[in-house]
Amino acid sequence: MSYLTAQNVSKSYGSNVALSPLDLSLERGELVTLLGPSGCGKTTLLRIVAGFNPPTTGRVLLDGRDLTPLPAAKRRMGMVFQAYSLFPNLNAEDNVRFGLKVRGESSSETARRVDALFDLIGLQDARKRYPHQLSGGQQQRVALARALAPQPDVLLLDEPLSALDAQVRLNLRDEIRRVQRETGTTTLFVTHDQEEALAISDRVVVMEKGAIAQLGTPEDIYRRPASAFVAEFVGTANGLDARVLDAAQGLVTVDGWPHPVQVDAARSFQNGAPLRLYLRPEELRLTPAEDAHGLTGEITDRRFLGSITRLSVRVGGSVLAVDLQGNEASAHPTGQRVQVHLGPLAAHVLRA
Repeated sequence: MSYLTAQNVSKSYGSNVALSPLDLSLERGELVTLLGPSGCGKTTLLRIVAGFNPPTTGRVLLDGRDLTPLPAAKRRMGMVFQAYSLFPNLNAEDNVRFGLKVRGESSSETARRVDALFDLIGLQDARKRYPHQLSGGQQQRVALARALAPQPDVLLLDEPLSALDAQVRLNLRDEIRRVQRETGTTTLFVTHDQEEALAISDRVVVMEKGAIAQLGTPEDIYRRPASAFVAEFVGTANGLDARVLDAAQGLVTVDGWPHPVQVDAARSFQNGAPLRLYLRPEELRLTPAEDAHGLTGEITDRRFLGSITRLSVRVGGSVLAVDLQGNEASAHPTGQRVQVHLGPLAAHVLRA
């Protein structure tokens, strides 16, 4: 039996459906991320699990026990919000101590637990500082320690990094994952940042219009998107129109040129059927087009992104993103005519 389960959970406000009936299960110690654009229902689902909002239908189970009738305070869940929500009149140590005090823990256990948590978040020297004396990243670390102090059964994080600067966000993202692994706390994380979700999750739930569009490992979501929405929302994806040339051999045509795809994927289509190929920018390669007799295009733009350079290549009516590294990128200036190599079996096939 799964540890945390949302069973047939939905939420409606009159005629407005915020969350369609869905099922979601987390295993003990797992970190699962709810990923999607604003308004897709991810925070609504998190708040139902937390007990802040009642579901219209369904129930929330923890280790087989029905939590649905219980208020948030009785669910043994820790919550970290986007806006830190530290008590401004308490220093960092007293903020972390607060939940233990409410639970009536002994002074010796409280002192041991608080000391261990400040070690865990690496802020022993900031224990006596007040929130206004801490940076945003430090405040969020304290908020995380405060949520973990009562040793919750489940940790819930609602876009906890979105108010932080890019480098602080990157560092704290990794810290959250480290702390979660060290404590073994089952965690449900909400974000609209695809890179964040892929980097820290055991599994990712991509949500669209109040429903689950796909649930899988980060690699599944990135490499094998279940729909055009998932392919285009998670990372950068190049979409190309194609037709099945030979389903039995896994051959399709793109702009009249044959290209191999996975045979199993092609066999679900009839010969001549339209489909859509999705390829990631790093899966494409370029060569000069002087002697080209395949898929050709022109480089229209270059963007240096540090470890890679992203080229924009116009092919027919499409513009493809192509990621190249170092010297490989320098060999392809803007305006150059090139042949685009899709890579054998690199394309992911979806219905047009």
